[in-house]
Amino acid sequence: MTGPDCILLPVRLLRPTEETVPARVREVVAMILAEQAWTQPICVEGTVHALLDGHHRLAAARDLGLAQVPVHVFDYAEVDLLSWRPEIAPTRAEVLARAVSGALYPHKTTRHIFPPRPVRPVPLASLAVTSSRRDLHPRNLHPQERAHAGRTTRKSPAAVKRQSPS
Repeated sequence: MTGPDCILLPVRLLRPTEETVPARVREVVAMILAEQAWTQPICVEGTVHALLDGHHRLAAARDLGLAQVPVHVFDYAEVDLLSWRPEIAPTRAEVLARAVSGALYPHKTTRHIFPPRPVRPVPLASLAVTSSRRDLHPRNLHPQERAHAGRTTRKSPAAVKRQSPS
């Protein structure tokens, strides 16, 4: 996925502009782990690295302890800005100010429409892990995380019987 239109940027440089929904972040983590790849780049504005699209993906990257993620960097002038919420009419200046200040919009406030860019998956292993989560293969995760990654393990009837109170 990296190339002239997509680069790897450190997670710490990216500035969200909207809140996220924890359940959706867990779903995104599960998808990334199941694919063992990053399949959709985050879209950012080029001067302050304000997130225009991909807030849940950024939160998932942080949860996974990734050091860097694939991003498409855009000149904000080439991106259309709309709102999902009729009561809020964001401007480009407000979006950038919220990115810098950390005063986030509610989730799904801004809607950006981007010029087309090519997309190719990036293997998860190539996105250097910053935390203790060095091996992100589903078989090495906690059972609850495996379930979210679509890799559940079935207990044998004997194991279930041993766990049930008598």
